[in-house]
Amino acid sequence: MLDFGGQYVRNIERTLLEKGVSVEIVDYKVSTRLLLRRGVKGVILSGGPYSVYDKNPPTCDPQLFRLGIPILGLCYGHQLIAHLHGGLVKKGRRGEYGFSELSLDNRNPLFHGLSSKEICWMSHGDVVETPPKGFKVIASTPESEVAAYTLENRIYGLQFHPEVSHTPNGHVILENFAFKICGCARFEWDIERFTFEAVEKVKKALGNARAVIAVSGGVDSSTAALLASKAIGRNLTAVHIDHGLMREGESVEVVSLLKKLGLNLVFVDASERFLSALEGVCESDKKRLIIGKLFIEEFEKVAREVGAEWLIQGTIAPDVIESTRGEARRTDRGHGGLIKIHHNVAGLPSGMKLKLMEPLSQLFKYQVRALARKLGLPAHISERQPFPGPGLACRIAGPVTAEKVTLLRKVNVKVEEELERYKPSQYFAMLVNNLKAGESKLSASIAEKHLETHVKAYVLQDESVGVKGDSRVLGRIITLEPEDCGSWSSTSWINILRMQNEVTGSIAEVCRVVASLAWRDGGKYGVIARAVDTLDYMTAIPTRVDFARLSRLGESLLNHHEELGFFGFEVTTKPAATIELI
Repeated sequence: MLDFGGQYVRNIERTLLEKGVSVEIVDYKVSTRLLLRRGVKGVILSGGPYSVYDKNPPTCDPQLFRLGIPILGLCYGHQLIAHLHGGLVKKGRRGEYGFSELSLDNRNPLFHGLSSKEICWMSHGDVVETPPKGFKVIASTPESEVAAYTLENRIYGLQFHPEVSHTPNGHVILENFAFKICGCARFEWDIERFTFEAVEKVKKALGNARAVIAVSGGVDSSTAALLASKAIGRNLTAVHIDHGLMREGESVEVVSLLKKLGLNLVFVDASERFLSALEGVCESDKKRLIIGKLFIEEFEKVAREVGAEWLIQGTIAPDVIESTRGEARRTDRGHGGLIKIHHNVAGLPSGMKLKLMEPLSQLFKYQVRALARKLGLPAHISERQPFPGPGLACRIAGPVTAEKVTLLRKVNVKVEEELERYKPSQYFAMLVNNLKAGESKLSASIAEKHLETHVKAYVLQDESVGVKGDSRVLGRIITLEPEDCGSWSSTSWINILRMQNEVTGSIAEVCRVVASLAWRDGGKYGVIARAVDTLDYMTAIPTRVDFARLSRLGESLLNHHEELGFFGFEVTTKPAATIELI
């Protein structure tokens, strides 16, 4: 696979590995001579945060297409193949981010086993308007007439992303390419082998040295702690830091759980220090950088006390990918940009004195859960929903204050109790300022078309983090207030998905769409409930909920908390929004 810097490169690798395909990621400038020497069966050109009409866009060796082996281009790779063969690529009428309906020719071997209509996942602004001469169009969507093409069933291009969990049958497409078109041999991925190799890797790197491990109580850090404990035993000290941004009663619960696992545990209450450092800070990146820096300082303090040289973290693949890919710093072609700063990756301070070990950095969440079960972690840890390292700071817009944290803790308990019934992958409440920057007539028009009622659409002043076309965006939040609130319940779920897709695709500065369910005059803050379904946390779809029940919850919260002015449920997919607010 030629890596053009797309945020889903590792998803492609993971999907193929799951299917038993040997896959190697290489630089997009790799020579065809090397590929010939390696005896590759096929080549995938990944997506990336580029346009073929950029000045000096990244490209592959043109000789690649003369090797006679199957080639599959995805997103940017799809556009690049078309461009290099004389097709026309241009900016689309509007971006496609998230859910789209695909009409396809299921007689083609790439689509073997699929129906003629499939759900697919899009994240792009450019389109192939005219395919190259001799290329046949084999799939389309409402916004991309050339959503897939082929040349003699050997060269393929797909505008959509088959590698993400919300192209439900995308894994079938990649499997067809690998086995039916490339003729790859199948092998099995071995979790036993991974466990053994990970333990040996930690043993070899650390030897007799001592280490501290950051443990939040979530599945990632707890699994990493158990793995490291198997490697170095009592030379490992687990450190749990209460930074004042935990959920209600969480640190007490986490400490109890970690002690039951038999870990050598140190508990640090640094809540006052963290909240003081965050005072008056509005920018999301600054918050994460401050939190990352303070975490390391606290870990280094404990490390000095116990004589540790190493810091072990439960960093997983989505953390690394989102902190090292995207538009922000792409000019070096090392794809060193980011979607957002994770406190445990891009948020780590320079000059850190501890050596770093991240045994899970190649794994996705579902793989970590499988490993947790293999290591014997109890279900309430292995299946625990994710909670970000920076805690509630990721769910508060604007400056983080003690007042906001206290309010969000109380509200979050009620929101989680309600959302839990839908069994989402992740669910929580977010707190925003009830300040409107103005109305959005275009958003209202789009919403009215789908909800079939009069709608008021407001742009909130707060910014949040989103991802569009493999690029990070700081975007606005749109709240939709329908005249008939019951229209949320009467509108089909697919139409709601299409609506948010159209809003975020049509308005570049918007990355979140919120269904307003209860509101009133006054109130400093608003609460947005978020629940998503996802396998890998790289893409996500909002959980289907009972809007009538959520409306009643919203009214109850507004009655009990005079500080609140509105309550809503976020209906945005990822992309265009990240799962967390910031």
